[in-house]
Amino acid sequence: MKYFIQTFGCQMNKSDSERIAFVLEQIGGQKAQDAEQADLVVINVCSVRQSAVHRVYSLIKKLKEQKKKIVLTGCLLPSDRKKLQDKVNLIFNIKEIFQLPKKLKKIGIAIGQSKISVSSLRKNYLEIKPLYSSFFSAYVPIMTGCNNFCAYCVVPYVRGREVSRSPLLVLKETKKLLAKGCKRIILLGQNVNSYQGEIGEKTIDFSQLLKMIVSLPGKFWLSFITSHPKDLSDKLIKTVFSSDKICKYFHLPIQSGSDRILKKMNRGYKVEQYKKIIEKIKKEASKKKIDVAISTDIIVGFPSETNSDFEKSASLMEKIKFDMAYIAQYSSRPLTFASSFKDNVDSSKKEKRQEKLFKILFKTALNNNKKYLNKEARVLITGFDKKGFIHGETSLFKNVRILNNDNLTRVGEFVKVKIVKATPWGLTGRILYFSET
Repeated sequence: MKYFIQTFGCQMNKSDSERIAFVLEQIGGQKAQDAEQADLVVINVCSVRQSAVHRVYSLIKKLKEQKKKIVLTGCLLPSDRKKLQDKVNLIFNIKEIFQLPKKLKKIGIAIGQSKISVSSLRKNYLEIKPLYSSFFSAYVPIMTGCNNFCAYCVVPYVRGREVSRSPLLVLKETKKLLAKGCKRIILLGQNVNSYQGEIGEKTIDFSQLLKMIVSLPGKFWLSFITSHPKDLSDKLIKTVFSSDKICKYFHLPIQSGSDRILKKMNRGYKVEQYKKIIEKIKKEASKKKIDVAISTDIIVGFPSETNSDFEKSASLMEKIKFDMAYIAQYSSRPLTFASSFKDNVDSSKKEKRQEKLFKILFKTALNNNKKYLNKEARVLITGFDKKGFIHGETSLFKNVRILNNDNLTRVGEFVKVKIVKATPWGLTGRILYFSET
């Protein structure tokens, strides 16, 4: 049986797909290069935005024409599940992954002897070993679900409430990755700041978990996504700057620069609180003389957003000077509180507002990247781009194109690079020497 997994959405979905791939290979599956060459296509769905859902529907239509066996999982809303259940062969919740071999057999998929324990005692699907897509960089989930119920977001409805993974299991997975030469660990959670793991009767918070991981031997980078502003503490900021292993990269979604809109979104903070957090991060970076990168998410056209509300978002972007921003037009999602609001900002206005923020981002990202010109940067080699140039990333997730290739450079290695060019979305440099420190 040849399989292909098409993943939509966030890094958590990507991590889930790695666990699905492990299960499929344990029952004799072989990964196909693309959907056309596969017998079985698994679609890991994202329902956060309607545009992603539209792509899923289009893909299913195409796969049905090719007479593929189609399996759906991921963040699937009940309304979409109902519409799609007769169009695909199987829909399963990722938490049911232990039962996947049996479910596949029922729909006529030829499978080998399952090596997966399906004991009812195994309740946490994160126990499944992932088939990592990279040997040098790995996602490690530390929690699932969300308790925040932002007015526009479906995550609590499709992912459930927050459940923190055992710190010992996180450490165990990380140790195995490092022993195999992994160079970058990315901790995942919808809101990592609210992590509350347990060791016996002792509760471990996120700062403590970070300290436990960086105490492990080896030369590696540790980063995390995503953080919620209302839970990002002074303690966590100090922890991030306490170790060279922790990447000084903060993805901190603001969503709007208007307090009125933030209240309607049920975000739980005000703009001034957000600004103070950014000030503390930048102050700590300045004190330690360390570069820091800050990215964000912003929604334009949230119901009742006025020109004044939007201009506050634009002003905030100009003030903070984000390295990256993921700017999305609001789309109403079923089940959410905001779905009861009238979507009264027309699409043309949303597009114009989005475009204006893109222009601000272009300027601030370019200016931020120009700081690296003629400086040295430590870069993790991640592969080759479409034109054959070596590609890498800094600890701040800055993309780097390498101009020189001595044929000795290998993917997964650290190198020192001199930056010779900067654009809004990346850097260009030349390798100076290999660097494991």
